[in-house]
Amino acid sequence: MRAGAGFDTIDFVYCSHKGIYVANCPGKNANAVSELAIGLMLSIDRRTAEGITLLKAGHWKKSMFTNCRGIKGQTLGLIGFGNIGKLVCKAARALEMHVLVHTRTRVSGLDEELDFRYVDLDELLAHSDIVSIHCPKTADTVNMVNAAFLDKMKNDAILINTSRGDLIDEAALLAKLEACPNFWVGTDVFVGEPTVGEQEGWNHALAQHPRVYGTHHCGASTQQAEGAIGEEAVRVIKKFNSEGVCDKFNWVNPATINDAHLNKVQVRHLDKVGVLAHCFRIFASAGWNVQEFENIVFKQRQACVANLRFEGDASKIPEVKAELLTHPDILSVTFQ
Repeated sequence: MRAGAGFDTIDFVYCSHKGIYVANCPGKNANAVSELAIGLMLSIDRRTAEGITLLKAGHWKKSMFTNCRGIKGQTLGLIGFGNIGKLVCKAARALEMHVLVHTRTRVSGLDEELDFRYVDLDELLAHSDIVSIHCPKTADTVNMVNAAFLDKMKNDAILINTSRGDLIDEAALLAKLEACPNFWVGTDVFVGEPTVGEQEGWNHALAQHPRVYGTHHCGASTQQAEGAIGEEAVRVIKKFNSEGVCDKFNWVNPATINDAHLNKVQVRHLDKVGVLAHCFRIFASAGWNVQEFENIVFKQRQACVANLRFEGDASKIPEVKAELLTHPDILSVTFQ
């Protein structure tokens, strides 16, 4: 059980091999992370950290901060558009920013509803004043922000990352910062960051760069978010304890089954002991592997419908059907 959205800290492959459910709590910390993303944008634009540091040191430098651009009217590019990305979009539009979105899945009508524009990645990078990343860590996203990616961004843009540190090629990002004196970064995550709550003497080139605003991987760590995640984690665990299943919304390691490679069969039968055992015995004899199965019981508990999807030699369907129908409690068999 992952009390949060990301599950890259869990041995996903091992759990899948052992038939262990991996579950998470998506969306419950989305408000907290989106707030931090917007906060980093505003803080960098107004150079808040430098201003506070100077005041604490007894320096009044008002003239140093009079050329901040301001957020209104700037273009924000969002890469990834899940729960967090959508909330960042809504906040940005409230600040009167223009929003571009690059995502693998485009939902019809959502761009009109939230007032943004779908674009390809190159267009987003070329036109965005601020680029904010909201992607999970996968084989496709690790080091997605590399030298080629950064070269396509404006030289005076801001890059925001509140997802995972491994999405960034940090050497390439440091090179971009050195080459472009007006390029800024706001990040909540770093490659090789400490896994403990506190650690002294942690030195990290990106974290200590003067044009990087970094926070301590605390995007989801608000009291509101922790309360919501805790409640969701308890709900998921209680449901699994009582029913032995996870909601599809929380279950993150089911197999992706391609319907094109599966055959389907529906068996109407009486609610009697041994009917399903008869079906599975015949399927096993035919060398068929059942991939999905549900058995629906009708009112009065007299009849049921079993829906199965399987892979195997379809040429055996006629003989399997005939053998299934030899059972007196099977009413009909329909292959699709």
